[in-house]
Amino acid sequence: MVASDVYPTEDAVDVCLTKDDMDVCPTEDAIHAFLEYLVDPMLPAKSSMRDTLSQSQKQSMAKQVHAVVLLYNYYHRKQHQHLTFEGFESFCKLAVVLRPALLTHLKLLLRSDDSELDDLEKQISLTEKAVMDACDIAKTLDASKDVPIIEKWPISKIVIFLIDIWKEKCFLQFSSITQGVWSMIEKDFNPSSCISESVMEGKGKAKKIKLTKRPVRGELGADELSFQQLAFSAVKEVTGFNESDLTILGSDVVYSLSKEKTAARFYMMQFTQPKKDDKIEIPIEDVIDSLQGPLVTTNSQQWKVTPVVKYFHLLPYAGTMSEWFSRGVLSNEL
Repeated sequence: MVASDVYPTEDAVDVCLTKDDMDVCPTEDAIHAFLEYLVDPMLPAKSSMRDTLSQSQKQSMAKQVHAVVLLYNYYHRKQHQHLTFEGFESFCKLAVVLRPALLTHLKLLLRSDDSELDDLEKQISLTEKAVMDACDIAKTLDASKDVPIIEKWPISKIVIFLIDIWKEKCFLQFSSITQGVWSMIEKDFNPSSCISESVMEGKGKAKKIKLTKRPVRGELGADELSFQQLAFSAVKEVTGFNESDLTILGSDVVYSLSKEKTAARFYMMQFTQPKKDDKIEIPIEDVIDSLQGPLVTTNSQQWKVTPVVKYFHLLPYAGTMSEWFSRGVLSNEL
């Protein structure tokens, strides 16, 4: 069932507005700014309800809208908690008002009756599923908390912050996950893929041997080797760097923006070969500075996104990165 009672807008934090709150970018303007940066480049100059969209186009739009929901419902509201949480129905309606062309990606809004759907998963579009998932993630992370409580959340992906031998520059990818946004090297972790089954013939029976188990917070020791090997493999896949030329300087477990109630195993990895790291070219200090401050700012009475949005995939790791930086892990003093 799709209804606003799942994520009621009335559950926003009831607080007295200060002068600073009054100067905050309001809901509609914030979502407009996010749509303008992330979604507008994906929309055709002229669209029609009769347009046939490829699977690739549908998937790309779903990723962009997923980012918009997280940016508003979690990160923007985390900075300004008096703002209303926009659930699935309210977000979709507002998005279509701001960008009518999105109707081609939002099938439920085109229904002529208010009857309940028997099988929601089969009826909704990829973009609608992305909105639902992002709302669930934002709701679970809870913008009112300083840090999400991620105890016992399973690891769903491995993330690598790759830096050069001088600890001055890092490797990031542009538009690899979301168009217009920088991200680190990421690799999904599927527990089932780490289960090796060997069928042994003997006495007419087949025997299955499980080598690993599903990882959860607090049990990382048993699976750390699997995580590290996946991390090295991910770096090699993207950069071509071999494991022998890489070293792990630090690690942490951080909440994930990919799936609800899942975490990411986060590594800071250093490439140890000078003169071969031409792919690692973005100043680390610039990246950390770009993760500070508001997501939107006003310019000539028009709200626009700040560089924070262009690095928002790094926001879950900002605290860990800042700590490493403050402790000198990212300096040549070590």
